[in-house]
Amino acid sequence: MDGRRGAMRGLAARAATIAVATALAGAPGLSGPAASALAVDPGAAARNVPTGAVVVVAATAAAAEAAVVRAGGRVEAPLPLARAVAARIGPAAAARLATAAVRVVRDIKIPVSSAGFAPSIALDSQLSAVNPGPDWSRQAGSGVGVALVDTGVAPSTDLDGRVVRGPDLSAGDSDDGRAALDEYGHGTFMAGLIAGDGTASAAGPVRHMGVAPGATVVSVKVAGRDGTTTLSRLIEGIGWVVVHAPEHNIRVMNLSFGLVTQLPAAIDPLAGAVEAAWAEGITVVASAGNGGPGAVTMPGSDPWVLTAGASDTHKTASVADDTLAPWSGQARVGGVTKPEVVAPGVSVVSLRAPGSTIDLLHPSARIGDRYFVGSGTSMATAMTSGAAAVLLSDHPLATPDDVKGALAGTARPLAGSYGDQIDLYAADHARAQPSWQQHHAIAFDGLGTGLRQMPWSDARWSDSRWSDSRWSDSRWSDARWSDSRWSDARWSDARWSDARWSDARWSDARWSDARWSDARWSDARWSDARWSDAR
Repeated sequence: MDGRRGAMRGLAARAATIAVATALAGAPGLSGPAASALAVDPGAAARNVPTGAVVVVAATAAAAEAAVVRAGGRVEAPLPLARAVAARIGPAAAARLATAAVRVVRDIKIPVSSAGFAPSIALDSQLSAVNPGPDWSRQAGSGVGVALVDTGVAPSTDLDGRVVRGPDLSAGDSDDGRAALDEYGHGTFMAGLIAGDGTASAAGPVRHMGVAPGATVVSVKVAGRDGTTTLSRLIEGIGWVVVHAPEHNIRVMNLSFGLVTQLPAAIDPLAGAVEAAWAEGITVVASAGNGGPGAVTMPGSDPWVLTAGASDTHKTASVADDTLAPWSGQARVGGVTKPEVVAPGVSVVSLRAPGSTIDLLHPSARIGDRYFVGSGTSMATAMTSGAAAVLLSDHPLATPDDVKGALAGTARPLAGSYGDQIDLYAADHARAQPSWQQHHAIAFDGLGTGLRQMPWSDARWSDSRWSDSRWSDSRWSDARWSDSRWSDARWSDARWSDARWSDARWSDARWSDARWSDARWSDARWSDARWSDAR
């Protein structure tokens, strides 16, 4: 089984490296209506090309870089998995790029999806609300890596020995060592909900534990002191996860960020990135956002990913009185109903990052020295990621489609919510259904191979491949994941060599403070009003 699983993940990884690389440009070379529209009226087109910090997408990253240089812009970072570069361009460069075979997207700021942090409550009811069941234990999620693309993770006894620190893309500016950990506090809070084991509260009346206390958190830091990142940094973080998934057995990726965008998924850079991870075999869990009914943020609006909204347990262990949080995002996006599931997201208890931004702004949200209380779809997303890790620990050969189908298909109805409340025990013991396999359009074409479906979609589905309560090894036969689909010659390891992804790439010099200045990330974005205790 391990051999087949390794082959599967290796092949999926090679497939995934192409996914982000083609996602952003639509068709190679931007032929067709998109390219024509840019060339019809250069003056009008230039007015529609953003200036300042942008992401420029072309047939290849090298082509994007060359286009920026020719136009007189400045390339700031390559985004090889996205066939793009992060750049800065002025009006003159924008006018020149308007007639080139590229797509230019604003490198917009993306906030985390927390609604606020509030005074402590007496009862930690969130774990019982997802119904872990009698099979659940402190080993739940063992062997599974959960990539947390967020603000970093501060040290905690609840996570001892189960945090892998990936790259720091945030350009943190603290001089006390916290910059490499978690200056803002959001990522630490998410990590506790995913995989905290409750060590620090073991002697108390309530043990505060994550949904998958046996899982490993792989931290990819993309945001610093103010809790925001950019499109380019988020894509780079996702790219790192895709490339390094095999070595850390990353099977789940938590994205508790929200971006308001008008781009359809087919040409959205972030949609392409998360679909690449999905094709790699990584279950991507994203937040629905805190904009209330009628709005779901990207990447939660992507049709493939598993999107989580927030429920309110009303501080009781019973789920009978649970309701949808009024600010939890939900909408129909491109014909798809989002979110698919909800999980506790109101007055949720998790790990505190002492001295972080949210810790200093909201001292009344502290529970002793180790824990904190917060609300938002970020929290629901982290709990859903933990649930996905538990399923993948029990069913290691499952695809992301399987995990999404199991969680959404067994969830309990919640009044007024598009998504239903997670029932982890029911999902873990579900009978597999053909309907779990998704059939959405894909935002990439497989580097010219004409990819129109996920790698696991070739074989005919048969219920004889599934056991009643556990997913059998026979589902993933060697024939299903054949080498002929993604041959070594085409997707060689040399493509993603250590030299390409060297430590120098993620050096402090590259991600200097000057790049992400205080002026760019103003404190006004995260005002006290947004993070008020009254929330």
